[in-house]
Amino acid sequence: MFFPNAGVEVNPALLLLLGLIVGTLSGFFGVGGGFLITGGLLVFGVPPLFAVGTGLTLIMGSALINTLKHRKVGNVDFKLGALMVIGTVPALFLAERLNSQLEAWGVAGPVIQYTYVVFLAALGSFILYDYLKARKRSSPLRDQVSTAGLAQRVHSLRIPPHSIGLPGYVSLSTYVSLPLSRIQRISIWIPIGIGFGVGFLAGLLGAGGGFILLPVMIYVLGVPTVVAVGTGLFQIVITGFIGTLLYSLSNHVDLLMVIIMLAASSMGSQLGVAATRFVDGARIRSLFGITILSAGVAVALKQAAESSGFGPLSTLASILLLGVAGAMCIIVAVILMTRKGRSRRPSPSPTGREGTH
Repeated sequence: MFFPNAGVEVNPALLLLLGLIVGTLSGFFGVGGGFLITGGLLVFGVPPLFAVGTGLTLIMGSALINTLKHRKVGNVDFKLGALMVIGTVPALFLAERLNSQLEAWGVAGPVIQYTYVVFLAALGSFILYDYLKARKRSSPLRDQVSTAGLAQRVHSLRIPPHSIGLPGYVSLSTYVSLPLSRIQRISIWIPIGIGFGVGFLAGLLGAGGGFILLPVMIYVLGVPTVVAVGTGLFQIVITGFIGTLLYSLSNHVDLLMVIIMLAASSMGSQLGVAATRFVDGARIRSLFGITILSAGVAVALKQAAESSGFGPLSTLASILLLGVAGAMCIIVAVILMTRKGRSRRPSPSPTGREGTH
């Protein structure tokens, strides 16, 4: 199927499959799916800036759907999310200007793809390392991350100014309590700074930033995994909206692609959000690490195919990207069905017979 705005032919079945996968994993991992969307579109041959702009638009729609679902189960810390958004907004404008300059220099594609490979490989490797390390601990501590001490040190940082004076009002403290995220006290400049860094990378790479934000919230801020999932999605809605606006103004969004993928994404989100209620945080993190690591390898193969002119590498990249992500969706579905089946199984009565309902 030819997409005139992006000027490229893509099989719509691949877009539907990508949308379904992204929706499922977005709801389960708490990410917009930009590492899959933009990486997938690049693998499918979509021009880099269209992959970025179109990916951000889909991210916004998918994250909004999943945020509303996570809100119902109490997994969204809106205060933490709002603080990060304060830093995210200016960073997105800065990243968009940098991308435009990179395009003018003719190096946008390589920079985006190489940066993707580095970040995905580094994050995926660390998450898997942390999971394997956690398996050696005793059962009650297996869900605890290896950087718990780092999170405590971050919470204790005292960054000036310690208060902000408003005309006609008393000074407001720059320290807040975030009970849902299990943070007793933290300087607001820390989440704002994190939001800036994540927003810049999100705008540069065409992602909602969730694949970076989720590990940062878990390993640096010490936020519980399920709360990090929901809060990350809330922040991604804002990131995706602003990014979509910026790339739409420069005509780098293919709405037809977005519509096709969003239709499938909305169905997958139902599955992903429901599964988070039955899986412990350590398991979520391990599956997430495998997924982003495979996405990094896929983008690297695509870049190698373009550099060498060896076409089969590009095909292998597509198979790896969709194959691993699709396998994760199947795992999520199996977890959901088996855990739901156990919860519905009638418990035996004191006499040894099954209870009636």
